[in-house]
Amino acid sequence: MSKEIGDQEYNIPSLAALSSAMRLVERHEFKKNHAEWVTTVKPDLTPGISKRVWEAVRASGEHIDSCQAVAAELRAFLTNLLGDFGVLAIPTVPGHPPKLQTDVTTLETFRARAFSLLSIAGVSGFCQVSIPLGMYNDLPVAVSLIATHGSDGFLLNVVETLYDTLQE
Repeated sequence: MSKEIGDQEYNIPSLAALSSAMRLVERHEFKKNHAEWVTTVKPDLTPGISKRVWEAVRASGEHIDSCQAVAAELRAFLTNLLGDFGVLAIPTVPGHPPKLQTDVTTLETFRARAFSLLSIAGVSGFCQVSIPLGMYNDLPVAVSLIATHGSDGFLLNVVETLYDTLQE
């Protein structure tokens, strides 16, 4: 994840590492559950999707134990931080959304930065919801709320209360 301040971009290595761990775990799980089907059926997919599917099928599974240990550590840390009734608020996306017909390199950079934010809930197993807040400079703005694993109902109640308050 990078943070832009003025014209400069700052890297947040811990979020980038978390994102890498999430992608490795996702590839491992995809391969475990779908590799046989993909190699047998050879589905007709768009180039971008096909690339990611075949990367997952060919993944070695190396470092998966380390990634699962990171997930356990993150879950323990966030559980301690948030308790039963805490909520973590983060940006939903790392900046302006890409425009239609964005070149592949720019799109991949945005995707990597977005995964850095998504990986917090994705790796920890916590629940996450995005709340649209409106528009700023003709672009949508949203915030994501994250709560403890298994507290989906609690988080939805928080969202409902916030939504009612924001409407007033």
